[in-house]
Amino acid sequence: MNDHPTRSDARSQDQPAIGCILVNYRTPRQMLRRCLDSLAAAGVIPATVIVDNASGDGVAAEMERDYPGLEVVFMPENAGFAAAVNRGLVELSTPLVMLLNTDAVLTPGALEAMARALDEAGERCAGVAPKMMSSSHEGIIDAIGTVMPPDGASFNRGIGQCDLGQYDAREEVFGVCFGAALLRRRLFAPAAVGPLCERYFLYFEDSDWCMRARSRGYTFVTVPEAVVLHLHSGITRHETLEFKYRLIELNTLEIVVRTFESPLRAWRIVLSRCLRLLARTFIRRRFVAANLQVLGSFLAALPALLAERRRIRRRRTVSDRHVFALAAGEDAYFDTVAYQPHRCLESLVAAYRRLLTRRQDAASRAFLERLERLLADVERGAPPVIDSDLERLARSQPECVRARLQSLAKPGRA
Repeated sequence: MNDHPTRSDARSQDQPAIGCILVNYRTPRQMLRRCLDSLAAAGVIPATVIVDNASGDGVAAEMERDYPGLEVVFMPENAGFAAAVNRGLVELSTPLVMLLNTDAVLTPGALEAMARALDEAGERCAGVAPKMMSSSHEGIIDAIGTVMPPDGASFNRGIGQCDLGQYDAREEVFGVCFGAALLRRRLFAPAAVGPLCERYFLYFEDSDWCMRARSRGYTFVTVPEAVVLHLHSGITRHETLEFKYRLIELNTLEIVVRTFESPLRAWRIVLSRCLRLLARTFIRRRFVAANLQVLGSFLAALPALLAERRRIRRRRTVSDRHVFALAAGEDAYFDTVAYQPHRCLESLVAAYRRLLTRRQDAASRAFLERLERLLADVERGAPPVIDSDLERLARSQPECVRARLQSLAKPGRA
């Protein structure tokens, strides 16, 4: 990739400062239109590129006809998300690039808020994360940045939690979810962080890029006032569970070997995860073919991964310690098989604990204390009884919280 990739000279000299890349693979027509309409309202369609991963359904060409200024790049085959983003970057010359999933919608003012926050954060800030809210579960957070815990199993920060405002301050975060993120385009140049690693067909290419950016001393911040509505896995839901499981397991092993600073930590994680794969194969007999494919692919890729690791380590200027510190207190509360938030007391307790580190609120404090007592009872084996005291305290809380409590009180719900 060139240091400053540029698109056709036919583009106006007055093009926006922000370009956008959408990676499309058989997105339903109306879903894609909703995404594009939100970009049109934000004024960035003249610098928007759809990279179509050989969908073969004619929808992307239809969008190119219906949205003046939109450009579509047709890939000869489905090369995966990372390769498609790298191809889209070649078509842009804007200083900032918005990566947006086709199952996401920008709300009014979101893009402007992200651009303002990135400018205020300074040149060492590589990108910003909006507040991604679930479009299928009212009041539920989908992501506000990403978390990289010490075990390498990256996840969306805040996912599955009721939105109480607990993340409503701009904060430093490990990284950004490429489902919706505003980034500095120059950092995709080889001399900077570099392009996305194309060995990741799908999943964790964003975490890999953020780990590399972090190792070079770049940071990421959240912009909670910028809201993006997202249908979690809206495009990949039709894929088999085994397909997603295989990619997630393989990519986790690869990101740890490629990007983690400590060899000891990396190899401990690899050994632990490989032993679990073997146990699932020969003891539990679950995902047998996928487990063997992961192990075979990982071993075959290991020489190249080690070479890539050496190149990344030579350019490292910052330790991973701060990355892992940012994961403290964070957890994922989302069922990635059923695409449902976990309806558990733990998610409510986590949300209220974080909220009360930001602001002191007597009603929220009393509610949290009652939730913690209930959680302690449940951990001792008691059923989750929602008594009149808890119901009274819940009346002043958001609808999402009340609905979660009601679901907990139903028979068979945990």
